[in-house]
Amino acid sequence: MKQFLTILFFTFSIQLIAQDNAFTINGKIEGLDTKYISLIIYDKEFPNGMKQDSIQVVNGEFKYTSATNKFLYAIISPRMERVVKKTKSGFFPAKSSTFQFFIAPGYKIKFAGQITDFVDAYPSGEKNNSEFGKLCKNIYPLLNSSVNLSVKIANKVVTDTNIIKRMRDTSAILDAKVNALKEKFVRANPSSPAAAWLLSDMMVRSQVTNEAAIEIFNSFDKEKLKGVIYYDEIAKRVEGFSATAIGKIVPEINTSNTFTGNKFMLSSLRGKFVILDFWGTWCGPCISGMPKLKVYLDKYKDKMEIVGVAQESDNGERWKKFLVDKPQYQWHQVLSSKQADYILQFNVAGFPTKIIVDPQGKIVGRFVGEDDAIYTKLDELLK
Repeated sequence: MKQFLTILFFTFSIQLIAQDNAFTINGKIEGLDTKYISLIIYDKEFPNGMKQDSIQVVNGEFKYTSATNKFLYAIISPRMERVVKKTKSGFFPAKSSTFQFFIAPGYKIKFAGQITDFVDAYPSGEKNNSEFGKLCKNIYPLLNSSVNLSVKIANKVVTDTNIIKRMRDTSAILDAKVNALKEKFVRANPSSPAAAWLLSDMMVRSQVTNEAAIEIFNSFDKEKLKGVIYYDEIAKRVEGFSATAIGKIVPEINTSNTFTGNKFMLSSLRGKFVILDFWGTWCGPCISGMPKLKVYLDKYKDKMEIVGVAQESDNGERWKKFLVDKPQYQWHQVLSSKQADYILQFNVAGFPTKIIVDPQGKIVGRFVGEDDAIYTKLDELLK
């Protein structure tokens, strides 16, 4: 009897915990004419950094209940062709094609709106989602107009160079308006976890200057945002910005998470120039730039080393296979991870990013994107 009561109490306790951590999603969306939508919750603790589920839709209405023990960013993809921004070779991953929102214990999230050629529907239910929903309602039409122009250019709907230039200029103006509205939101909500997520996302996408990001971060309410993972990520990026500025001694990389499995220390390469190449197998420009990196490694083989620092969504299997298939790129290669997140540590906000370190370990150059300026700098330093 005692054992039965113990089991019953344990089961009841689990149910209470689940109820305390429960969140619900409800929506009735005009034009949502699909049978299922996809829920994606992002958390580095999940395998591949995300968890996905399907939600049934009946007559444009959907309901979903689950549980979480923290504040997390999530999206819903409507699985509808007309919101996908397709090009002949792929698609633009437009946020206006998704429902964006946040989950947390006790949240009751409601969606209302319509589907046109984008998701014109927004969350409400409590302060974080309601305020963020208002922001999305302001920026989604702008985002949609901008990406539609990009699709027309990519698909060569327009060929006149003057018209294309005007379209690109218009798109840039729309994007600038979006970023201004986002920055206004994060400045106006210093105690909001939603604002912390948004600032972190803007930093990753280089949509805010490092100086402005530091200023906004310093204005955040540290006590109210304590334990929010996005606040912690910003803190690491701000620390990384200060620690990896030009003129600073490069932070140590000390890891056994390498392609060879052997321990690697960046400081062991003192005496040579080093290029830190932040890349991923998913990044086309990163890979397209590797042949020229190899040319320069051969050109200055007595004076230079390359350290590849990869970010992957899996456990590194694609990364290992790529390097096995491309042995010419088996220079020093390490993998960033949850335990040693070099992407945050070095404040990498775009891929590829290349950092030049001099023989004394001082950072002397930082380049984002496939930019020939890095090779001009290398010739200047190494000749």
